[in-house]
Amino acid sequence: MRRSCRAGRARLGLFAGAFLLITAFARAAGAQVVPPPGSEVPIPPKPKTDSAAPKPDTIKPRFGRGQKVRTADVGPQYSWNREQLFASGALNLGELLERVPGAIMFRTGWLNSQKFIAVNGSLTSVSVYYDGIKLDNLNTRTAPVLDLNEIQLWTLEKVTVERWGTELRVHVSSWQADRTQPSTRVDVFTGDEDTNIYRGFYGKRFSNGGALQFGGQQFNSTPPRFGGGGDALSVLARVGIARKRWSVDGFANRTTSTRVIQPTFGAFGGLSIPGYQATHSLAYLRVAVGDTTGPWAQVSASGRRLNENSKRVLVAEALAQRLLADTVDTTRTEQQYNLSAGLNRAPLAVSVNERIRRVSGVTTSDPSARVNLDWRYGLITLHAEHDGFSKKNRADALVQFTPTSSIAVTGNVSRIMSTSDAPGADPDILAARVEGGVRLFGPWIVGGFMTRDTAILQPLRAIDTAYIAQPAGRRTGTYVGVRGPVYKSLNADIIATQWAIADEYRPKYQVRAELNVNTRWLSRFPSGNFGVNAALVSDYRSSVRFPTATGDRIAESSTVFSGLLEIRILKAVISYQVRNLAGLTYQIIPDFYMPRVINLYGVRWDFVN
Repeated sequence: MRRSCRAGRARLGLFAGAFLLITAFARAAGAQVVPPPGSEVPIPPKPKTDSAAPKPDTIKPRFGRGQKVRTADVGPQYSWNREQLFASGALNLGELLERVPGAIMFRTGWLNSQKFIAVNGSLTSVSVYYDGIKLDNLNTRTAPVLDLNEIQLWTLEKVTVERWGTELRVHVSSWQADRTQPSTRVDVFTGDEDTNIYRGFYGKRFSNGGALQFGGQQFNSTPPRFGGGGDALSVLARVGIARKRWSVDGFANRTTSTRVIQPTFGAFGGLSIPGYQATHSLAYLRVAVGDTTGPWAQVSASGRRLNENSKRVLVAEALAQRLLADTVDTTRTEQQYNLSAGLNRAPLAVSVNERIRRVSGVTTSDPSARVNLDWRYGLITLHAEHDGFSKKNRADALVQFTPTSSIAVTGNVSRIMSTSDAPGADPDILAARVEGGVRLFGPWIVGGFMTRDTAILQPLRAIDTAYIAQPAGRRTGTYVGVRGPVYKSLNADIIATQWAIADEYRPKYQVRAELNVNTRWLSRFPSGNFGVNAALVSDYRSSVRFPTATGDRIAESSTVFSGLLEIRILKAVISYQVRNLAGLTYQIIPDFYMPRVINLYGVRWDFVN
């Protein structure tokens, strides 16, 4: 048998050698052939292009026009692109915003729980703009406080935070496909508390600028100890066409979510949170003309709808089970029309906007204007707005001075003037923030001061109706931090905040410290097909007071450690994160225990056809 195999290999070798020898002689003979004078040598035709061969990938213009938001933070900016959003480990918008100095998040549990951000103790000082559409609170359960869990973080490709004295203005942009090669992505995660998260994306741009996008996310969790679990299914779609000078697109996002009863566990005897089921919808049609470096104009017409169909909890049943009463289903709609125009021509950017809102049969007009002067040594921003929906006028001014690449100073002042004559209307508010920093070799050493005069602090009635609105006098706070690269790929983001006193909805001390390593290790893998993203986070807050008519409830101090590890191999990212690494038993809101150790792991995988 071995001899026959060897003989076969020998015959194959001889045949291959003879074939190569004959081919070489034929080429040599052909090279020596000289055509007779006057004759033409025929040129063989070019081979036809294979229609199945892949076409080159190209980038197409984006949808929409507008004035780019220019942040003025000292050191790294509070802005995240699509890759940074998913690499941050944040699962909702609130987990991003709590990294901003002066902001603190309140929640009762894990994924499905409501998420609220207080700025200098005020729970109504966050405004969110989704592709330029202001997201007003349509949920009467949480009104006037906006539940940030309703904003679908997975649909976004950019989040930018403007830090004004009176509020955080959060500009979010929905995901846009810009390449002609179809791209597909799949995310799969699982973990403790019976948590599962599935996402899928598909996007393609056509040669004429057309676009087709759709995606979806489904998650569920079932905390066996503290309740409050549930699930949510969210889908999005976009169709449109974008050219260099104009674009037209339609976008829709629909989310159906449920939450089971979350009971209380504590000494204050607070009410349990009943189950919840609702559908949130957002859709818009947008037309834009102009250029990003010249004059532009944009018109959008949007509709939002909240349809709550939770199980009703009558008053008698609520008293017997110590639940918040829920006797009426809620259906609220909003139509919003935005007409904006401007000019982007460095160093000047000017824009005006007219926002027409119709909510529950009431129509309001909200004109606004903005001027940015961005030059080598700093930035000046002026903004003014009349908000007919909340019956307030706003005026903001910001100045940033950067004499060198290692020194920066920023200051802004904001004024809110109430136009309502109703009893109990919010008073006029004056607030300011000053921040400065010096870059020492790699990281920035930053420090800041925040102040706000009198305000009425709205309560968390969505958690317990015992909480009451509370008038507050002048509130001040200071913070220091280290932000930026420390050594090679090692980065730090450490902010320590001290408020003047520990009062309603803010602790005396608050520290968020993160050390992370984010590298593609290009010296070893120049293709960029390998990378590591690792982070260790410590979150400390001292005790927080929650006012009721019979006295304050107290959430005791806590220190929570978390970790994140992600490894990129080609187009796949293997991700693992752990929350509450030490297994601490703690409460953020009185009577609601947070989960113990939570491990969440999975993969994000991009495919390019």
